[in-house]
Amino acid sequence: MPDRVLPHAVDIVGLASVSTYRQRTRTLGDVKSRMCSLGGLVVRSAIVLGTVAAVAAMAGCGGADGEELASSTTLDYQSPAWVGDSIYYLVGNATAYDSDSTTALRRIRVGGRPEEVAVAAPSCRNPDDLDAWAEELVAVSDHELGLLVPCSRAPVLALEQNPAAFVRQDVTSGSVTGVTPIDFGGWGVAWAADTQTVYAPTKSCPSGGIGRFAAGESNCFGGADPRFPVSAANGAIVYFTTRCGSDSAEPAGAYTVCRHGGSGRDTTIRRGVRDPWGLATNDERVVVAGELDGEAGLWLLEGGRIRKIALGDYRGVALSPDGTRIAAPLREEGWFSTRWSLRVITVRPE
Repeated sequence: MPDRVLPHAVDIVGLASVSTYRQRTRTLGDVKSRMCSLGGLVVRSAIVLGTVAAVAAMAGCGGADGEELASSTTLDYQSPAWVGDSIYYLVGNATAYDSDSTTALRRIRVGGRPEEVAVAAPSCRNPDDLDAWAEELVAVSDHELGLLVPCSRAPVLALEQNPAAFVRQDVTSGSVTGVTPIDFGGWGVAWAADTQTVYAPTKSCPSGGIGRFAAGESNCFGGADPRFPVSAANGAIVYFTTRCGSDSAEPAGAYTVCRHGGSGRDTTIRRGVRDPWGLATNDERVVVAGELDGEAGLWLLEGGRIRKIALGDYRGVALSPDGTRIAAPLREEGWFSTRWSLRVITVRPE
């Protein structure tokens, strides 16, 4: 997501770091995509020349998995959230934030077309601008979407102390149903419906943990460098960290998928994730967007086992309400352009 400069002198280090992280390029997935693009060029040339000797260049390169809902070479797709029968997502091209005719928030139904959606919370960029932009999305209920909105001007906020807010928006009426101030400082946000609590990495935690924000109170838990927390229906919070509970720290660049249970104890689900881009959970089912064992893709962790769902440079993940389908943005880096697509993949039984 492009970096954006706000006119107010507020602390948005955490929010800016989200943009910086998401702008990283030339990962292992990029290299593989470039090689596949080159292989395709070689194979096409070989066909013209009447030889198949170069077909080996395409080894390991296949079509993307699942159904493509949207694609673009000018807009990147981020932070999918599945609410009811619609998938909400953010577009990250600078034009989308500067144009009066385009909003950063969109939604799409399987088999439908993308629609622009206005963000109900006011923006601090311009006092007259009521279409704020969001940094993160999360499903709140079957009719509510949660948005991490930087520098909101909602009356309950003190901007000097709380440079962001978690805003709950009714997707049917477009009205705001709740606002929670957050001292945000990382990547990802989660919502626990049973306790009406927001969870997010925060600068308020001295060791860089996850903050629990509810009823004007906040406290911390979790390991170092937490990223992309998600809330399970059973009350657990699942997140990436460089050290989970009493386990040894990960090597540089690696993360553990960690579960924070209702007892307050952190337990390891899976170690060794690199380039983590997102988590989704449906109780015991956890989906990881990241690199495992040298392969970038989507991975299902369930019952102590790991299953490959799809390979590719996926930049986020969301589960359908029934836990049977995955929505994920796929980034494909070619030699001449970068292509983004929003895909839906069915989790088939083994």
